[in-house]
Amino acid sequence: MRIENFSEDLLRPVAKLCRRSMELDKMPDFLLKEKTFGDPDYDVSLTLTAFPENEDPPAGFIQGVIRKRKNGNTGYIKLLCVAPELRRMGIGSELLSRVENRLLKLGAGRIRIYESYPNYFMPGVDPFYTEAVCFLERRGYKKFADTSNLTADLTVNDFNTDTEEKELEKENIICKRAAAGDKEKILSWVKKKFEGWLPEATEAFSADPATLFITEVNGDVKAFSAHEVNNKGTGWFGPMGTDDTLRGKGIGGILLRKCLADMKSMGFQKAIIPWVGPIPFYMHYSGAKVSRVFWRYEKVFS
Repeated sequence: MRIENFSEDLLRPVAKLCRRSMELDKMPDFLLKEKTFGDPDYDVSLTLTAFPENEDPPAGFIQGVIRKRKNGNTGYIKLLCVAPELRRMGIGSELLSRVENRLLKLGAGRIRIYESYPNYFMPGVDPFYTEAVCFLERRGYKKFADTSNLTADLTVNDFNTDTEEKELEKENIICKRAAAGDKEKILSWVKKKFEGWLPEATEAFSADPATLFITEVNGDVKAFSAHEVNNKGTGWFGPMGTDDTLRGKGIGGILLRKCLADMKSMGFQKAIIPWVGPIPFYMHYSGAKVSRVFWRYEKVFS
């Protein structure tokens, strides 16, 4: 087995390897490019491809990243796959060991699996991939939580919010698409209230028009929701956040549906709502249902 750093010419064969290795997930070439070269913390030394001796098709692939978090540097195994017919031959173990050691040298105090927000592929390990669960637990990773992805069918609803918005306008509460001229004001508010979502909110302005909706009260930003800012082209919603002073007025439900209506107009038939906490909220406002469950894993180093 030989191991090489990932490179542009390996994008297509590695994307194909990912598709073969993850039967529940899609990895088109453009999405792998977003996950790798499109990551602001991309590190070639943490992105490795394994090959069988004297053979060209990739046998395994791993990507790690390190993020600066409030509680210290956190390492992530962002992607890891091995060709199904070549598993149990030490390929995954060797790739993981190399990236773990590199992450530790870079100052990571802990390593988590997949949930490398703001640029991430999935928020944990789907237990359907039982081999992956066993592989990680044998190597010292501990499950500490779980989460879910929901899917909303966009074909059964127009997600119209006109009536509710007209009622809110009586209180000078306005829900609208973010304008390019308001970018600085909006991002300043997001940074103050929901700093962890600032990169994704910023990314929404790379589209024209922006894939971000806001609520203003007397001209001041008080809530936002976004879509098409992570896993672009695959129909992902989020993030969203509402100021505490507006809770209970249905603002979140309006902004959610404005995003879903926008996604529908773009041609999406389904919306993926990832890493969900309040399942009843999304079920109520969009009919979304749990479609995937993920287990969250980490290894902490002293």
